[in-house]
Formats: sequence, C-alpha cells, structure tokens
Amino acid sequence: MKKRLLALGLSLAMSLTALVGCGGGGDTASTSSSTQSAVAGSGDLSLTEPVNLNMAAAKMGTSWYSYGSIFSDILLQNLPSGSQITVETNSGATSNPLLIENGSSQFGFGYNLSSAWALEGVEVYEGRACPDLLGLVGNLDTFYYVIVTSAESGITDLADVAANQTPIRVSTTEVGNMGEVVSRLVLEEYGITYEDIEAWGGQVAHNDLTTIVDAFKDGQTDLFIHNVTLGHASLTELAVTIDLNFLQMPQDMIDSMCEKYNFSTAVLPAGSFNGQDEDINCLSLTTNLVASSAMSDGVAYAITKALCENTEALHAGHVALEDFTPERACDPAGLGIPLHPGAQAYFEEAGLM
Repeated sequence: MKKRLLALGLSLAMSLTALVGCGGGGDTASTSSSTQSAVAGSGDLSLTEPVNLNMAAAKMGTSWYSYGSIFSDILLQNLPSGSQITVETNSGATSNPLLIENGSSQFGFGYNLSSAWALEGVEVYEGRACPDLLGLVGNLDTFYYVIVTSAESGITDLADVAANQTPIRVSTTEVGNMGEVVSRLVLEEYGITYEDIEAWGGQVAHNDLTTIVDAFKDGQTDLFIHNVTLGHASLTELAVTIDLNFLQMPQDMIDSMCEKYNFSTAVLPAGSFNGQDEDINCLSLTTNLVASSAMSDGVAYAITKALCENTEALHAGHVALEDFTPERACDPAGLGIPLHPGAQAYFEEAGLM
C-alpha cells in the first residue's frame, strides 16, 4: 500500500509540474508580513519590498549546513535591499518538510524521495502529511548512501555479520533522521535489526555527526551508514583521521530497495574520500529546495531566478553543487513534488519548460 501511495505521489508531482500554469497572481506568504505578493494579472512577479525568511538547512558537519551559507549569500545579493534570511541549523531532512508545512520556515532543503513521502504522508510521515509542500529547484546535487566500517573492526561484509551474529557497534544519526531511517532499512535488507545487534552483544547508538566521528576516533564504534555528498565534511574528516573500509552493497539488494522505496542509484567515484580506492555503486537521492503554497508567487519566482542565474557561485561554493544546471532544476524526478507556480513561471520564462 505504501509503495502504491508513493508511486501515486511521484506521478502526481510529475503531472502537476507539467500542468501548473504561470499565472500572474499569487498568494502573499502568510509567514512574512514584509513579503510582497505577485502583481495580479500583469505577469510581473518582481519584488520591490524586502522579505524576511527562515530557511531550514541542517546541523553542523552536513553538506546542507554548508549550503545554508552559500544559498543565503546568493539570495541576499538578489533579493530587495533590506531582506533577511535566517538559516535554521537545528533541523534536517526529515524535519524540514514539517517545519515548512507548519510555517516555522518558509523554505528549505529536502530530498526528492522524502519530499514525496511527506507530501503523501507515507513512511516516516504517516499521520503527519505535508499536503502544501511545493518545489522550487531540484537536482541540486547527488547524495550517496555509503556503508563504512573502521578497518580495525575487520568487518568487510554485513552479510558475514548477519550469518555469524557478530557483535558490532553501530552508529546512526538521531532516530527519525533520514540517515537513521535508511540505515535501518539497509540493515533490514541484510536481515539485521537493531534488536538483533543488541542480542548478539553489540550496540546501536544514535548521535549527531560530531559525536559519531569522535566515537570512531576513540575506537568506540564500528559501523556507520549515511547519506553523503562529495566533499561531505564529517566523512572527509573521518576518512583522513582513521582507516576505513568502504563496503559495496550487493546489486540485488540495491535493486530490491529501489523497487520497494523508489531510491535511485549512483556511482561514487573512486578517490572521492581518502582510502576509497574503487567506485562504489550506491543508493542515491538528490537535494531539492522546497517551500509551501503559503509562499507568494513573487518570492518563489525570485528565489528560483536567483539560484538558476547564479550557477557559478553555487559551483564555487561546494564541490557537491558543481553539476547543478538550470536545465535539470525543474525535472519532476529531481523534485519529487509539484512545482510552486512562482518557480514554474521562472522556468517557463527562461525557456526551460
């Protein structure tokens, strides 16, 4: 049932992205009194008054934490003088759609897959759907799900851990975080549950990235599964500090998870991180920038235009953003959810749709 709902959600996103018009009139964002609405009927979506926006990013040590500074700098150079953007860093992939839906943040980073989950209220969003979620810009980067163990642990295959019931110390991000959710799903694909790990004499700890890196350095953990970009700060630090094993998930398991949960796949190039000597085929996601229907067409248009017309600044800001192109920014697969009408208006004006 979840699979059918998610497939329906992705299909809906693709259909609405194709059908939403670029009409001139839009609603003023209710969360910012200084946000100017689009000029109804004229097609002019330019802003003349400053805006005050909260952007949901993620915690220190993540790529989105770095993105927060990069994106806010670009936007403030292109929004009306006096505009303010507050980057919220006590959030993350799972919580960002909820913050945007309830108006705590006006826009922020998401994943194409988890945004679709949030829109439909499935997987980690059961009972807390975000029906007002809309996309601004998609296909910003590629996130790779990597499985790493300390070389000292001697663990090179999780199938052996399952078969031998090896005691293993597992670190994940906080429960409910997208990294933790997928860690659990990956372990289950190997036939391993958190309860199994503890029954075998191992342990499962849920912490922030800084604590996880320190635990590896101190020899207090063995395994970490997480979504990373090229240049991911925490994994980069970890890989140059201790010796790691980068594990390849079997292709049949990758195919199974893509079928069940609609993941994509991508190859993490050899040499992306210290000690990673071979290409690794990974489950993957891409970052999108999302808002809600409460954001005015004018603000959505301005944000989308600023990012798509300043790609050099994005590319220079972070290695993971180097492949971003405006031509792929409105691709339904990279958004996972319908486009905001203001964003659609920009893409149509620029001849990208």
